[in-house]
Amino acid sequence: MVSKSEMAEFLRKEFPQTKCTVESVGNRSCVLSHEIGFEELRPGGTVSGPVLMAVADVALYVAILGEIGLVALAVTTSLNINFLRKPSSEKA
Repeated sequence: MVSKSEMAEFLRKEFPQTKCTVESVGNRSCVLSHEIGFEELRPGGTVSGPVLMAVADVALYVAILGEIGLVALAVTTSLNINFLRKPSSEKA
């Protein structure tokens, strides 16, 4: 199993453009955080869909790599999201 620090270092090296931070990884899951600034918002002050999709994609990637090991070329083949409510830009 890949540790949180190993995963964070892997993302820093392979995906320096990501704004996601690994909070935990293991047991087929992970917890990520993503700082929300002005550039991540859409009109009305909600987090933009592309930001939410990027975080979901990175979260699945991290959870899977946490189980199979660090494989840089593993890719997402399909991703769909249904918005059930307006995403807030405030910290939970």
